[in-house]
Amino acid sequence: MTFDWRLYVDLADELTTYHRTSSFQDAYYRTAISRAYYGVYHLAKKILIDKGCVLPPKSQHQFVRDTLLASTVRTERRIGTHLSRLWKDRVDADYKEVASIDKSRATTTYMMAKNTLELINSLSL
Repeated sequence: MTFDWRLYVDLADELTTYHRTSSFQDAYYRTAISRAYYGVYHLAKKILIDKGCVLPPKSQHQFVRDTLLASTVRTERRIGTHLSRLWKDRVDADYKEVASIDKSRATTTYMMAKNTLELINSLSL
C-alpha cells in the first residue's frame, strides 16, 4: 500500500491547531511546517516522475523546485513557487533554532500547502 502524502498536510493542520502539551508548542509548530513541506514535495516530485523526468541521485529537492519553476505550464510554475516558499519555511523550522516560528507562521505554511495541493489536484483532472 502506498502512502498518501496529503496526510502530512492534514497532520500539519492538526499540529498547528491541537496541542496536547503546551510545553511542546514550538515543536508542534516546527513539525507542522516540516510536514506541510514534505507532503507537497513528494506530490510535486510525483508530477515530474509521471511526466518521465529522471531525478538526479543528489539535490532532488532543488531539482524538483527548479524544474517546476522552469515549466512551460503555468500551474506547474505556481507549484514550484509555492514549493520554494515552503522549503524556506521548512529549513527555518528544521535547522534554525532562533527562527521566529509561531502559530501564525505555521498556519500560513499550512494554508499555502493546502492551496498547493489544490493546484496539484487540478493537474490531475
